[in-house]
Amino acid sequence: MNKLRCLVARSRDMKKLILGFVMVFVLSVLLGAMTAQALVKEVSITIDGKTFYYKTIKSTVREVLEENQIYLTKDDYISPSLDTKINENTQIIIKRAFEVKILVGDQEKVVYIPSGTVEDAIKKAGVVLGKSDRVNLPLSQLLDKPTIIKITKVTEKVVVEKQKIPFSTVTKTNYNMDYGKQKVVQQGQDGIKERRYKLILEDGKEVERKLLGEQIVKPPKPKIVEVGAIRWFKTSRGEVVRYRKVYTMIATAYSLTPSDTGKSPSHPDYGRTATGHRVRRGVVAVDPRVIPLGTRLYVEGYGFATALDTGSAIKGNRIDVFVEKDAYKFGVRRVKVYVLAN
Repeated sequence: MNKLRCLVARSRDMKKLILGFVMVFVLSVLLGAMTAQALVKEVSITIDGKTFYYKTIKSTVREVLEENQIYLTKDDYISPSLDTKINENTQIIIKRAFEVKILVGDQEKVVYIPSGTVEDAIKKAGVVLGKSDRVNLPLSQLLDKPTIIKITKVTEKVVVEKQKIPFSTVTKTNYNMDYGKQKVVQQGQDGIKERRYKLILEDGKEVERKLLGEQIVKPPKPKIVEVGAIRWFKTSRGEVVRYRKVYTMIATAYSLTPSDTGKSPSHPDYGRTATGHRVRRGVVAVDPRVIPLGTRLYVEGYGFATALDTGSAIKGNRIDVFVEKDAYKFGVRRVKVYVLAN
């Protein structure tokens, strides 16, 4: 009987113990659930303007993103920072970085930015703008999508260019050389001229040049060629006449008669030419403006002569030849008058 009573008492104690364990477990679960519920926070995540809401028990921004499999690149923008503690209604803002291509000449640089201006992108690419460089977009323009920025590098430089000055050829008449012959008496040499230019270059290519000044550093030396001017022919008597010039003239004749000279034998200048020479065959009167006095001539139909006299009626292309007598028989003729070579 006593054993039975002991077994009943033990059974009751066991039930109480089990009931106690169950109550403790239930209370623990309820307390845990209440604690977990108290730790749940609602956060919002805005990505490029689109907002999503999440419930989380995570404690930092980084953990919330990992929990929801939201990954960032090194260029993305996030606020607040990844290590910021999460509170109820924490707002997380993410801006995804986009590609910006920067073309500089034949080079291409690529950067990724979540926001900013054209100038910000250029600086991030490490490109330094010169004062004359041109950009296809305003530097202050805000960027919010993939963009291509074209930079034209504008530079200036001064250059000195040497240019050849071609020598000229000077022809001189040589009255001691037969016609048709030539002789180079001085070889020509090119000169050198320096020109200073200011060049405008765009991406290394010349687009404009301005002449700043020029100077001759070496003058050209002309080539001098002597050309023979002496022609010749043979008279009917076989005499060689070498001449450098020929005129076609009206020829008349005069003698020592007073009617021709206007002077009588008693006149002190009777028988003398305008140059003071005695008249004789071979003396002719000319216009000194056409043929200088003292010039040796050959007169067609008359022969060799020297221009030693003048006459009031001898003007222009006229010539008066001296004859001993019968000047009137000479008449008036159109003749060729040759200026003899020396």
